Amino acid sequence: MPLTGFSPFSFEEDGATRTVYTRGTGPGVVVIHEIPGITPPVARFARRVADAGFRVYVPHLFGTPGKPLSLPYVLSQMARACVSREFAVLARRESSPITHWLRALCRRAHAECGGPGVGALGMCLTGNFALALMVDPSVMAPVLSQPSLPSASRPRIARACTSRTPTCRW
Repeated sequence: MPLTGFSPFSFEEDGATRTVYTRGTGPGVVVIHEIPGITPPVARFARRVADAGFRVYVPHLFGTPGKPLSLPYVLSQMARACVSREFAVLARRESSPITHWLRALCRRAHAECGGPGVGALGMCLTGNFALALMVDPSVMAPVLSQPSLPSASRPRIARACTSRTPTCRW
């Protein structure tokens, strides 16, 4: 089971409820998965962070937790993300509702774990979410791993959303 060892809980903020998977003890780190979701490699990475002495929070934003990576799965989730409200606002240069939810999750992680603040790591398309979290006082260290956004132009976003490539190197 790819999420063995993680404890799920529901977290609600502004009417949006999502499942968050946690593991470990120590300072808090929010790991924001990439498209297509919390795949086995993302779960392995989160385990490594927890095993290094951190309490990891992995919010389920899209996809099926634990589902293996495949080209059809990546493409289906990429298409959904590109038309979802959270991502569409990027093209209009607005703030995404998911960043408000993630900030609240960071505040909860900080309250539970203490210390000077939490880390937030965004992968690929979600790298911009980690960047947006840096304005919250609870976030000590935002990290962007393979960031793909913000994009320089709307046409580039459109091309990325219709691309047949399974990676996030847009």
